[in-house]
Amino acid sequence: MILKKRQLVTATLVLALGAAVFVNWYYAKPHADVSPAQAEATVTAAAENLGDAQYVLSDVSGKHDPFAEARLKREQAQDAALEALQDVLRDSSATEAATAEASKALAALTGRLTAESDIETLVQAKTGLCCLAILDDDSAQVLLEKTPQEKSVLLQISEIVVQKTDLDAADVTIIESV
Repeated sequence: MILKKRQLVTATLVLALGAAVFVNWYYAKPHADVSPAQAEATVTAAAENLGDAQYVLSDVSGKHDPFAEARLKREQAQDAALEALQDVLRDSSATEAATAEASKALAALTGRLTAESDIETLVQAKTGLCCLAILDDDSAQVLLEKTPQEKSVLLQISEIVVQKTDLDAADVTIIESV
């Protein structure tokens, strides 16, 4: 009696394992329109690049994205300025005046970074256009990816910049990319 139960359990497990192997093979097999040579070439190409470093901001289609490059350059410059200001603040031999000036410059840089990010996010959300905001002490430039269809969009963008900064509408320049 015990021997028959063991044989029955073993047979059931063998059948379950066989069913699992079949289902795995069925869903993992190459598609009929891909030849075995093409499938092997794809697997080989993927295996060659496995673990290679990839550029994070790259576009899958390979198109040139000037906005991503400009944001990357702006971020690198801002990181360098931020690091220099933090070095002054960390330096124990720095004078009190230099530390106060560095703190003020750090606060201004942080405010400008936040305003640029907020402007870009709000313009994207309200108009659907990709943009790049560049703020200076006395002016603001907003570079748009394409010309908006309606003039009211330009007014919305100008209003966003005025709300997020202490600038007048006359100090805001909207540049339309060609």
